[in-house]
Amino acid sequence: GSLALARAGIGRGDDPEAVLADCRKAMEEIGKKYESGEYFIADLVFAASIFKDMMEDLRPELRKAAKGEVKPGKVAIATVKDDIHDIGKNLVASMLDAAGFEVVDLGVDVSARAVCDCIREHKPDIVALSCLLTTTVDSMEDIISEISRSGLRDGVKVIVGGIPLSPKLAVTIGADSYGDSAPQAVVRCKELIGE
Repeated sequence: GSLALARAGIGRGDDPEAVLADCRKAMEEIGKKYESGEYFIADLVFAASIFKDMMEDLRPELRKAAKGEVKPGKVAIATVKDDIHDIGKNLVASMLDAAGFEVVDLGVDVSARAVCDCIREHKPDIVALSCLLTTTVDSMEDIISEISRSGLRDGVKVIVGGIPLSPKLAVTIGADSYGDSAPQAVVRCKELIGE
């Protein structure tokens, strides 16, 4: 329903920024309901997939309207090497997108080298790393070490998330921040940009 409404709005010539603002507000509300336990992960995933579809429709319209609009920041996001779980990553990517960030999604099973190449090419403010498996926390640590070894660590903040992680473990592996849910990851990214 909401997707049809948004498409009708765009078709009518509604301001794409206004349509986007409504979508963002809805995503924020859904995030809050998830945090308070009223909504479940399935609701969050469903909402994120609707938002992603809306963004596909809105992007060309927004580009026409955007002439030099400054985004809050750029985030490169990846699920780390040997981990192919993408629900959490996609959720965070959608919510960052909804919050106005420019998102570079590197996909799943991403190597340290690929992350470093992305930092050189796209110059993100933040690198967000996700994992679901306990065994791939090592991959996460390897990526952060490689960013440092490549001399790129000073120019970028690193946020991590995923079931095996905790704030303490995030610090241990060398991350700047940790988010335990998609809505929280967005808050943390805003904090990192503000620092």
